[in-house]
Amino acid sequence: MSAPAWRFAIDIHPPGWQCPAGPFWIAGWIVARDGRPVIDVRAWLGRQPFLGLCGLPRADLKETPRAGFSFLLRPPAGVTELRLEVCDRSGCWQEIHRQPLIIAPGALTAEPPVTDVATTLLRLLAAHRIRPDHPWAGLATDTLAAEHALPVNCSPNPPFYGLLERPPSASAQMRYDRIVFTGWLAHRECSITRLSAYIDPEKPALLVHGLPHTDITPEFATLKDATRSRFAGYCEVPAGTPQPACLRIFAELGDGRVELAFSLRLRAVSTTGADSGLPVLSRYKFWRAKWALLTAARRLGWSLGAPTSFRSAKRQAWTEYVATAPAEPGRSLPPAQTMAPVASRPLKVTLVTHNLNREGAPLIALEYARYLAAQPGWRVHVVSQLDGPLREDFLAAGFIVELMNLQPVFAAAGPGQFSSALFALPLSAEWRESDLIVANTMVTFWAVHLAHRLRKPSLFYVHESASVRNFFAPYFIPALIPCIETAFGLATRTVFSAAAATVAHARLERRGNFLVLPGWIDVARITATLAVSPAELRRTHGLPAEAVIIANIGSVSDRKGQLVLAEAIDRLRQDHSDRDGATPPLVFLMVGATPSFYLDVLNSYLASRQLTQVKVIGLTPDAYPYFRLADIFVCASFEEALPRVVMEAAAFGLPIVSTAVNGIPEILGAEDAWLLPPGDSAALAAALAAALNAHLQGDRTRAERAQRRVQARFAAETLLPQHLALAAAVAVEPAN
Repeated sequence: MSAPAWRFAIDIHPPGWQCPAGPFWIAGWIVARDGRPVIDVRAWLGRQPFLGLCGLPRADLKETPRAGFSFLLRPPAGVTELRLEVCDRSGCWQEIHRQPLIIAPGALTAEPPVTDVATTLLRLLAAHRIRPDHPWAGLATDTLAAEHALPVNCSPNPPFYGLLERPPSASAQMRYDRIVFTGWLAHRECSITRLSAYIDPEKPALLVHGLPHTDITPEFATLKDATRSRFAGYCEVPAGTPQPACLRIFAELGDGRVELAFSLRLRAVSTTGADSGLPVLSRYKFWRAKWALLTAARRLGWSLGAPTSFRSAKRQAWTEYVATAPAEPGRSLPPAQTMAPVASRPLKVTLVTHNLNREGAPLIALEYARYLAAQPGWRVHVVSQLDGPLREDFLAAGFIVELMNLQPVFAAAGPGQFSSALFALPLSAEWRESDLIVANTMVTFWAVHLAHRLRKPSLFYVHESASVRNFFAPYFIPALIPCIETAFGLATRTVFSAAAATVAHARLERRGNFLVLPGWIDVARITATLAVSPAELRRTHGLPAEAVIIANIGSVSDRKGQLVLAEAIDRLRQDHSDRDGATPPLVFLMVGATPSFYLDVLNSYLASRQLTQVKVIGLTPDAYPYFRLADIFVCASFEEALPRVVMEAAAFGLPIVSTAVNGIPEILGAEDAWLLPPGDSAALAAALAAALNAHLQGDRTRAERAQRRVQARFAAETLLPQHLALAAAVAVEPAN
């Protein structure tokens, strides 16, 4: 069989298409004539859609071994035709075949499904944002079909045994276009040599497999390698993938066979980024979506509920749309402000940080506290929600650190309980004696509310670029979202380190209380470190003197993108191996690792690709020696407000390869560094190659421009007085 763009065959089906009244399977193969991958398949029996499995192994198709598809169909009464559709990476469905059939008597009459109108309207708007040129009618049909299509979810069948533990349901949190999954899998007789997973067949992910499984029950203890049968991994969900997406996990056995172990239909819900995925707020688009949905439902014979419930759901969807719609593209961003020095009396400041780990925001809080406390007569009261190793640094600097138990506050079921729990907290005298309360990061939003209750002026420092709803989604506190959002307008001043970071929060501003005041770096200390010999530092850290060292410094986490960097290194390795043998060896450093699921996956990837030139180094209290011994700095982050490590790398005079996300272009331009989009390992490899070539040729043009720019704009001796002036000015303003 064939369609204009596809070749396919249905080679498993009821004889003569005389189909039973109960469930039955059909299966076959499908390939695109132009080589496009098949992302998904869908079948219709009358008005009932079914989602199938595709990308299945077909040993009989040597050129396209993953061309198989299958469906489990449950026919409704009265159906006379099967329609088969296919979806490619564009996200658009195309009908490729119609097949007459006869259903045996006894099939059940299909009941019209009931639609969650509010959710479906928002999903239709999101689909329009992804494919704005696609007709509304087609988008509405596809959106409704996605809500009500019957999927094929597969768990391991003997001789396989196992469980997909995460995601636990058909909804999965997605961070930076990737979902996390874990579970266990074992075979009765054979060892499993490899596990791989994909949603897009062109972007398979190799899983970490063979992890210890210590709690296996006796009934499974005799399976092959049962005690080392756990697995974990990340799988990319490319933009535009039709929802619900199909996660497939394949097992390769010791004898070379490849078998499907799991399949799960899931909705990948993003918990990162600055917006909700909806289009810019538009009453017209909302009206078009509403009518397209009504029309599609009537055409399919599906219910959207009684008129009163439909109107209520429509209002609910509109309220959510208003609350989460992104800002207009190209909206002018606020410029960074310069605070003029002001005369002030000595002040008592309560500084609240979310934890005391040796990481970005708490380190900024420590430097800020030291600077304020160094002013004549100023006193700083330090408060943290969580303890950590940085507490010793605060104590050594002469601060008393108060730890507060916020568990009752974060456990609140809504704004009322939040207020009651917050105002029931026992407060030390320093809170009531403070002239100013400073909340450092979004997580300390509660301190802004407390300042308002105490009638104290407040500064709310927001270092995050993600929207409130996305940032807090992993914390499972949706009831507190209104309280968090209110803090942005409630603070006397809400301060962003980068203009780009305001985009996610623009609608929360009140009374013009937002301002941009950049963070700082210690240029003087960096300049002193430049006097240290890189050769000596390399000897100290056991690194080869002749190597070109490319460093990624900060923390090892999914936000920082080290897995993408590892993929880029793998690409770059082949290119570098083809060079003249006189080219020095490459060594890559990833500095700032702590035990985590992400680190396990990263280490597994490095081992599987034999990337022995990559050194993963633990968290260090002083990263400056690594900047000094490096030749090139790379930042692969998906999200950054105004990253210190990029500014510090520039101040050290390093050539910089970086993703151009959020506030990074406010630090460096294309003439200062090699900038690229996030998540693109090919582009990152190309940028690394360009930076390496410039380094080997002695071209330091970009590095020197970046160094001059950063030293002039972000030095602590310039910016800390401005933050002091802001604190002094806000402290004398009346509380909101």
